[in-house]
Amino acid sequence: MAGLPHYNNSKAATKLYEPIQGNLFEVTILPPNGIDGTILLEHVNTVGGLAGVNPAIDAVVQKYKFAERSYAGMPGQTHIDVAINFSLNLNDANQNYVYKTLRDWYRRIYDPATGAMGLKKDYTGTLIIVMYDRQGNIHRKLTLLDAFPTGNPATMDNLDYGSAEPVVLDLTWRCDNWIEENN
Repeated sequence: MAGLPHYNNSKAATKLYEPIQGNLFEVTILPPNGIDGTILLEHVNTVGGLAGVNPAIDAVVQKYKFAERSYAGMPGQTHIDVAINFSLNLNDANQNYVYKTLRDWYRRIYDPATGAMGLKKDYTGTLIIVMYDRQGNIHRKLTLLDAFPTGNPATMDNLDYGSAEPVVLDLTWRCDNWIEENN
């Protein structure tokens, strides 16, 4: 036998293509002017919602008597909602600094203490998500322009004596415009 056909007939196997690793990524968060977000990078655990870059297109149907004709419809949405999960720590000043940074950004949109509402030009930032191969080469870069948090930076919502897990924070960003670069 001259080799295994299930292996020899696979281009990915015979050309030694590498798999994409879902843990080789980096997120850079550039908040609006006046909000320091440099520390956020090292606290990102997970990113979700990137499928919205290619929204689903539902089919629309026309009928004539008993026959149907199907056509591509319009996308259901043209924005994406990206969810990021952050780990939380206290600094030397006993501040929950990740929460504070995200709360300050959120308060640019709406400040519950004063009722003040912000303008989009004052509360939007940029999120850059880069995916790497195992040697550190970029194979995909997604730049989310004019992004802003849509959820509230709720943390410590459920305290639990029975859990020893560190507290995390989930926050979702809305983005209407993005640039996707694939190699």
